[in-house]
Amino acid sequence: MTVEIRIQDDDCLDISGKFDVLDEDGNAYPHHGKLRLCRCGASKTKPYCDDTHVEINFESKVRA
Repeated sequence: MTVEIRIQDDDCLDISGKFDVLDEDGNAYPHHGKLRLCRCGASKTKPYCDDTHVEINFESKVRA
């Protein structure tokens, strides 16, 4: 299965597929499906997005 990462304008990282999430100690947590990771740094549920970026008017338009 392919892993897809979408960088949303002024929003989070949307990741879908089958992959491992690694913590700072290198422990792997298998994940299958969709996951939203915080880019603004203000989420109360880091590393996951809780939509705080909307409240703080986070702006970022990344282009590859």
